[in-house]
Amino acid sequence: MFLTIAHRGDPLVHRENTLPSLRSAVGKGANTLEFDLRLTRDAHIVLLHDAGLGRLWGHDADISDLTLAEVRETGGEYQVPTFGEVLDAFDDTTFLVDLKTDDVIAPAVAALRRHGDAFDRSIFVAARRGGREALIRLRADAPDATIGLDWTEEQPPPEELLEAMRPQYFGPRWKVADAAGVPAMRERGYRVWVGPLGDEAEVVAAMEYGVDGVVADDISSLLRLRTDAGTS
Repeated sequence: MFLTIAHRGDPLVHRENTLPSLRSAVGKGANTLEFDLRLTRDAHIVLLHDAGLGRLWGHDADISDLTLAEVRETGGEYQVPTFGEVLDAFDDTTFLVDLKTDDVIAPAVAALRRHGDAFDRSIFVAARRGGREALIRLRADAPDATIGLDWTEEQPPPEELLEAMRPQYFGPRWKVADAAGVPAMRERGYRVWVGPLGDEAEVVAAMEYGVDGVVADDISSLLRLRTDAGTS
């Protein structure tokens, strides 16, 4: 299955990382939802990319300093959703779970394992400083986890990193795809996505180049281009 990965849902239509955004992406046909997880002060797992609520909610506070009840006082139409609400809402969608802090990893894994086959439908990434070390620890603690290695560097990942993390997926940015050795990684059995991509020409080029998925902000455009290419 080619992964049509909705980056934080459908953020061109709805506020990113909210239930309306995620539902819109799936309703249009996305088979994979990318979202970000953090913990509130009272240990609720919520979806939020930034450390704080300022950029999208205009509230100058870090999520780690607020209780869930305090977070829910902000938002209006677009509430910050809990991870549990997302698990309840999507029972057959692949999740690309970006673990934004070390302390959210164990509770997120536990929540997924409690929720049917959700753990098996999840790919874990940690696109942040210290994220690679966090994923290596995740591999040790959860040998059955599906892990994706986010990559921005202009050279292939070192063997020692691949051996320690044992990722099943490789996620380079499109601009470093050649330097990162995407064809060689695919030949070795890694599934590869690129993105997030916003330019249609780049999406077409990535599909022609040969990848197993694309991360896109404009999920409508990605799905249309997949249809135009005659692939599913």
